[in-house]
Amino acid sequence: MSTSLAIIGLGLMGGSLGLAAKARGVVDRVTGYARREESRRDALARGVVDAAYDTPGDAVEGADFVVVCTPVLTMPDLVRSLRDRLAVGSIVTDVGSTKAFLAHELGAILSGSPATFVGSHPMAGSEKTGLDVARADLYESARVIVTPAEGETESVLERLTGLWAGVGAEVSVLSPEEHDAVIARTSHLPHLAAAALVASIDRDDQDLVPYCGPGFRDTTRVAEGSEQVWHDIVKTNLGAIRHEVDRFAQELDSLKKQLDRGDMEGIRAFLEASRQKRRKLG
Repeated sequence: MSTSLAIIGLGLMGGSLGLAAKARGVVDRVTGYARREESRRDALARGVVDAAYDTPGDAVEGADFVVVCTPVLTMPDLVRSLRDRLAVGSIVTDVGSTKAFLAHELGAILSGSPATFVGSHPMAGSEKTGLDVARADLYESARVIVTPAEGETESVLERLTGLWAGVGAEVSVLSPEEHDAVIARTSHLPHLAAAALVASIDRDDQDLVPYCGPGFRDTTRVAEGSEQVWHDIVKTNLGAIRHEVDRFAQELDSLKKQLDRGDMEGIRAFLEASRQKRRKLG
């Protein structure tokens, strides 16, 4: 039996998913929705999709899987607009970086519909955005966290994890709430810390670009991420992010106190402990 995938939003994440699904033969047909005509034309020219549409409803007609690849706060209206066009037994998922908000909002929108919503979060992506940077290997060996609601059926989970495994990902399962707490620490805090570091260094009219070496560039690379995407992430995971920012501030305060005391042995121990922990992360 043939299977089909509809991708709502043909940027880096959606475009890469289409390329990977077609290259690996995960599904038989890929359709897509993009707001801009240029994006639809480029997606067809690059072989990202087999058909591109200017309305979400047309894109999802008959699809077994629907993956929403847009900023988090745009998803409820998009899913509401395509709800009545979803196929019986279809699975709707997403690539958003926050999950409890989407589980609540999209779960409610799709309640009573012929489809099931289960959240997904691929730990892939880049600070770059747009279809022109999409690539077929984006999901290879990437961690994808699937976040089912309590009581979700095994058959739905097997189908969804099969989709992500099919494009090369390694799949984990967490509740939406567990996901948001963990990712606030490992992803959302690092992004805000990188943005704060850029702001701290670029605080006057001095031209410091010639003096920013690879360490600065490596540490702050993610700060180039889309402000729209990250605004939505922060707004929909505010409590967990606030908690992690507090914990980070405690670490900085501890370091500041060591500096104030001139505790160089304490600073050496702090740096050594952090070096060893970083090595374990790989």
